[in-house]
Amino acid sequence: MTDYLCHDFKTPRTDAARRLPSTFRFIPILFYVAVVGSAYMMTMDYFAFQKAKRQKVEADERKARIEGERDSLNSEFAELEAESKKAEAVAQWMEGARNIQPIVVKIARAVAAETRLGTLSLERDEDVAANIALSLKVSGVNATMEVMNIENALGQLQYRSLSAQQNKTEDNIEYRSTLVRSAQ
Repeated sequence: MTDYLCHDFKTPRTDAARRLPSTFRFIPILFYVAVVGSAYMMTMDYFAFQKAKRQKVEADERKARIEGERDSLNSEFAELEAESKKAEAVAQWMEGARNIQPIVVKIARAVAAETRLGTLSLERDEDVAANIALSLKVSGVNATMEVMNIENALGQLQYRSLSAQQNKTEDNIEYRSTLVRSAQ
């Protein structure tokens, strides 16, 4: 080999084309800025996605809790409605119920002194409070007359006998009927 090496690349050459403008030097800088910006945007999107997943889980838990509360409130409301209906039924029953004391007083006053009342039973009908089941046992000589006097006395209180039944044995009459309040 020769001691003299010729390097063609080191020799000055004339440019065949014009040089690029100096603003084009910013192209690689802009490329790296775009790469860094894209990495930043992807990182922020990843964190935002993770935050959205956590918020979705929290929202689902809150929704389940609120639905549970709503269901418990609805069941409590249904229980209150049922209690309200029961209370209305009791109130209607009470409005339909009349005092029994005037009936007992009228029966006691209608019976003569020589006649005996063996048993006297007044029971309200659970379904219709205005209806009262009357059961009594009358003993004495004029027991039939006394039963008629009792029916007349109850008529003064605007009660009428419904499905009255009498069983007569010697001087005793067992009388059963349902007392219904007449319309005024």
